[in-house]
Amino acid sequence: MGNQLVGVAPSQIFPVEHYLTELDLQFDVNLGSTRFFKVARAKSLEGHIVVKVFARHDPTLPLNAHIHQVESIRNDAQLPNCLPFKETKLSDKAVFLFREYVRHSLYDRISTRPFLSPIEKKWIAFQILYGLHRCHKVGVCHGDIKLENILITSWHWVLITDFASYKPTHLPEDNPADFSYFFDTSRRRTCYIAPERFVKTLLGHVNSQLLLADDKKEDLTPAMDIFSTGCCLAELFTDGQPPFDFSQLLAYRSGEYSPENYLNKIEDDQVRDLVRDMIQREPSARKSAESYLAQERGKLFPEYFYSFLHSYMLMYCDTSPILSPDEKIERLKKDATSIQWLVSEDQKCRGRDDKNGCEALVLITSLITSCIRGLHFSNSKIQCLELLAELSTHTSSELVLDRILPYIMYLISDPFPRVRVHAVHTLQKALSYVKAVPPSDANVFPEYILPGLQQVAHDDAVIVRTAFAENIAELAEISLRLLEHWQVSHNDAPRHSYESELATLQQMMQKMVSALLTDHQNIVKQTLIENGITKLCVFFGKQKANDILLSHMITFLNDKEDKQLRGSFFDCIVGVAAYIGVHSSPILYPLLQQGLTDTEEFVIRKAINAITALTELSLLHKSALYLLLDEAAPFLAHPNLWIRQAVVGFISALARTLNIVDVQCKVMAVIEPYLKHKVIQLEKEFMVLNALKPAVPRTVYDTVIKSSELDLLLQNLAERQNPKKGQTTHVSLPSALPASPQQNSTLRNLFRRLSSDGMNEEVEEMLVLMTKLLVKTNRYLILEVKPQITGKLELNTLKFPVHTHAATLSKVGEIIKSDVTSFPVNRRRNEELNQMNEEWKHMFGTVDYNSISTVNREKSQPSNPPPSIQQSSDTDSYIQLRCAPCRLELRELIKHRERLYRDLLKGKEWTEKGYRPPLAPSGWRLRPALVAHLHGHSGPVTRLVSFPDQTIMASCSHDGCIRLWDYGKMEGRNIANRAKQLHNAHSGPLLGMTLCNNNAFLGTASQNGNIIVLRVDNASSKMTTFDSRLISLEDEGAPVDIAHLDSGSQSVLVYSTIFGCLVGWDLRSPGIAWKLDNDIKHGVVTAMHMDSNQYCLSIGTNNGYLTSWDLRFHLPIGTIVHPNGSRIRRLCGHPTQPSCIVSAMEGNNEVSLWCIESGSRQTVLWGSGAPPLSNTQSNTHSICSLYSGIVDKSPFLLTGGTDHRIRYWDLDNLGNSYLAIPAGGDTPGNINFSYKPRLIDGTNVGLETQTKCRQKTTNLEEAPRAGPDQPAIGHHNAITDITMCKSSNSNEKFSQCFMVSAARDGVIKCLGRQHPLQIISLT
Repeated sequence: MGNQLVGVAPSQIFPVEHYLTELDLQFDVNLGSTRFFKVARAKSLEGHIVVKVFARHDPTLPLNAHIHQVESIRNDAQLPNCLPFKETKLSDKAVFLFREYVRHSLYDRISTRPFLSPIEKKWIAFQILYGLHRCHKVGVCHGDIKLENILITSWHWVLITDFASYKPTHLPEDNPADFSYFFDTSRRRTCYIAPERFVKTLLGHVNSQLLLADDKKEDLTPAMDIFSTGCCLAELFTDGQPPFDFSQLLAYRSGEYSPENYLNKIEDDQVRDLVRDMIQREPSARKSAESYLAQERGKLFPEYFYSFLHSYMLMYCDTSPILSPDEKIERLKKDATSIQWLVSEDQKCRGRDDKNGCEALVLITSLITSCIRGLHFSNSKIQCLELLAELSTHTSSELVLDRILPYIMYLISDPFPRVRVHAVHTLQKALSYVKAVPPSDANVFPEYILPGLQQVAHDDAVIVRTAFAENIAELAEISLRLLEHWQVSHNDAPRHSYESELATLQQMMQKMVSALLTDHQNIVKQTLIENGITKLCVFFGKQKANDILLSHMITFLNDKEDKQLRGSFFDCIVGVAAYIGVHSSPILYPLLQQGLTDTEEFVIRKAINAITALTELSLLHKSALYLLLDEAAPFLAHPNLWIRQAVVGFISALARTLNIVDVQCKVMAVIEPYLKHKVIQLEKEFMVLNALKPAVPRTVYDTVIKSSELDLLLQNLAERQNPKKGQTTHVSLPSALPASPQQNSTLRNLFRRLSSDGMNEEVEEMLVLMTKLLVKTNRYLILEVKPQITGKLELNTLKFPVHTHAATLSKVGEIIKSDVTSFPVNRRRNEELNQMNEEWKHMFGTVDYNSISTVNREKSQPSNPPPSIQQSSDTDSYIQLRCAPCRLELRELIKHRERLYRDLLKGKEWTEKGYRPPLAPSGWRLRPALVAHLHGHSGPVTRLVSFPDQTIMASCSHDGCIRLWDYGKMEGRNIANRAKQLHNAHSGPLLGMTLCNNNAFLGTASQNGNIIVLRVDNASSKMTTFDSRLISLEDEGAPVDIAHLDSGSQSVLVYSTIFGCLVGWDLRSPGIAWKLDNDIKHGVVTAMHMDSNQYCLSIGTNNGYLTSWDLRFHLPIGTIVHPNGSRIRRLCGHPTQPSCIVSAMEGNNEVSLWCIESGSRQTVLWGSGAPPLSNTQSNTHSICSLYSGIVDKSPFLLTGGTDHRIRYWDLDNLGNSYLAIPAGGDTPGNINFSYKPRLIDGTNVGLETQTKCRQKTTNLEEAPRAGPDQPAIGHHNAITDITMCKSSNSNEKFSQCFMVSAARDGVIKCLGRQHPLQIISLT
């Protein structure tokens, strides 16, 4: 625009808002006007903006070139720490320049509290040089750098703005009009323009408007900006004192002025040297901004400015995307490790002994506090408070008071109670790190903190008052400490100043403490006295502690409904009494006496402990001690051991406090009736405890104190004691009572009941001695009215209404589509939104949900979405919707309830229609008829599993193979019985196998530690591996067995190892769901059984320990030990009694039935000729396989073992048991057993005895037929597993229920009804 504008006089001057009428903007405020520019703040759709208006008084001015240059700078200067004009507009009236609005300039910030610290000034200087370096690197020079053109945000991010390409490069040195017109917009007469920009006018005419430099068309140089920047840094580090005014700069240009005196005001030598170098008179002597940054790296500017801080801060200033304050706090919380690194780097730079804390955290603190007023979510505010509390531990006291404390006090008034709670805790924690108070903050407590906390003591939310009660003692102590520190550090302060300040603090604190002590919620009172009541005593002094604290605490004992409050009183009274002194003894005696008659035993114990402590501190008069001893002595016979120990402690304290004469004459006389023999050393508690007579049984004591005939009972007991003692005992009871129990039927029944509960002569004597105590306790129990607590919370009774939402739970089988429109929109939504507070508005949103396209979450949801972002997409658009955390939690709650509902229906269907073990038909009896002989395995068969509702059976073996058999084809006219499918995972010997995931998968465990899940497809010819995992044999041991927990809501594969590791593997997610450790002292695990209906897992060990685990709570619910410590070989459940477990023991073919609830052994099945339940094993055979079932509503048990025989046990009538299948080596007709029940030591024993065989004719049906040699019906090796199968042949005649057994030689036998045309084959 040149200097020709200076002399142009406008014909008419309009205000700035006149020019904004032609723009689509709303005028907000005038930011200042000069002859050159008019500046205003306006409102646009994107927020506040700054508009600079240049009025066109001369239409012939060449403005297009300048506009083009401004736009060129806009494109080139999109750099960090730079804010060029974003838009230009040319009209007939004016030229408009637009940029974002930033509230403060660096000139404003210098004079604003809290004043900038040295590290903040260095950080600002670094950013100015960095922004200038980036501009010069792209060929952009500013032309008018001054404090007014350097903007600064609330987190100290610097923005260089108002690039002055349109201002003249050179100015006349003898005419200040040009300088005033273009550069002195603040009217401060400060001049930061480089000296070389001032030139002499042409031909010496003073009023000439054409400059020599303009004719040469010279441009701005980086050296000019360096000089101006040096002046800005000088003013920054001298707290607003400019280095040059216009006349001084001209004198400096001509060598007539030196700025050395001014530079000496800069305290930092490095800053002084930097500024001196930047404002040199010769442009060639000045370095570039890049050179200065490199020169001061690690010196003036710490290393972390370059390596971490600048790039880290840039993330929060970047506009793609724009981070909300809540997201900034969330990011800062996650970056706590980076902040810790910053602390360590700062300590390296300044030394670890620096007492001013970490200076670098001042910059992080500014970033955090700048977000507080823009936070919307409670979680973000709480995270912000946690960050401030953490920063307080590493920063100086001045920083805590100036930068952190105001924002904590702001959040104490937050509308959400849980934010206020955290603010109170953070306030106490932050102030605890304040060690010294600067003079400007000497009255921070009485003038700022305590007035701001007055409202907290009367807060509507109980949790806020409770938090305040928890911290008020600490706050009082901190205020007193800071006041004393101020007094010591300022010895010249008058004494009356300290006393008046202390009185002011005590008066303000007294109001809040009194409000908390009289709160209508007992939890507030209890919290106050349990958290530093002694500190409040020290704060208030003896007199006020007695008048304020003790007088209010006494009233706590009047609350008969809150035992916790009464107990807290006795816990805290010792500290208060110790501070007040011995003159509180007359007040304490009735309170302690009242505690001894409390209806709650734990309150009595606390009262006795308080008496003991006061006795040791000599705070009770001797007369009061004797009276309390008389009251406490009867508790020596109390059934509560804790109370008896507390009384003995009181007696020992008396023995240590009183002289020996008083102890033997006074104390011993009172306690002697309760001792078996006299004790000399009463100060030793263990000797007194050993000498006490047995206490009154609990059942007797409870019956006596609750009896309505207590007076009558005690009178009769006293009369019964008189003849025994040979003297009359006076009992202060009502007269006209019957002389014996026979005169009163009620009393007679009471005596009979007490006698059955264990009342004997010694107990009667103790009851007589406890007469006063029993009468008082009985009276208080009758008067006590316990509140009825239902556990329900009535929402309609709350002070603030609670918004409730209804959600329809989906039905089973319905396709659930999850989208952002989880809540219905109705006509009243707008009215409800207007009534909601800010949190609820952000929670439920105010967007138009009808305009949001929703699709199935399975197609649109990313793998790990941020917690506060809900995403939805379709084929044409992508929408990101921000939600409050509480709204997302509500959605998750609804989905959780939907899942529970589906699981409930699934479990209900499982209960009503699901799988049940195949029931034997009515009248079924196992016949020794061989249906199939399967010899496909080459090693011992370990498990047999039959598929429900199918004719498929699976077997696994030590040969590592799994075979599927179709037992539906093993009857009728089928000839060959081959395995339907075969799988060999080459994972070693298989030890266990189970069905899982709706019976479509098989889980197996091998001795090598492999757990493999196989998918079974009947339509395929082979099984495929679904998933697998490997157990560490060294850490966990080899697996023992495997089972599946599937009750509708869970699908967990459970396996146990020999070292006692019980592991749950959720097949729906990676990793283990839970891991339990059985006690290794019980021995190695040898057997396992799972009951999915009861969530019960039973474990047996080699030492005979049987432990049951509740898988809902992952806790052992009971442990049973076999009397002989025999090894448990196999476990199974009882068919009709869920609380019973069946275990096969080592030796004597013993099977025990245990009750898990009582831990007792109910029944023993003894299949041995040895004496029943004997310790010596004359029979080494053991049961290895168990199968339980029901026939005709009667439970039965099939057992097979090392003697190769299968026995049928009728659990309801043991006499009906029989030998079902003899061993393969038994001679037919020579082996026969009979069974009879016996009762031995309270246990039912099913005893097996061998009987003589009678020869009988052979049945034609069972006679061998002509043809190939038939395999033996029985096994020739130990039987390892038994199961039952029910075929589903279409011909009902050939459909039957038969038994399948497996042995160690790899043979599987199917037994049932034999058909004439059956040809058994070996496959």
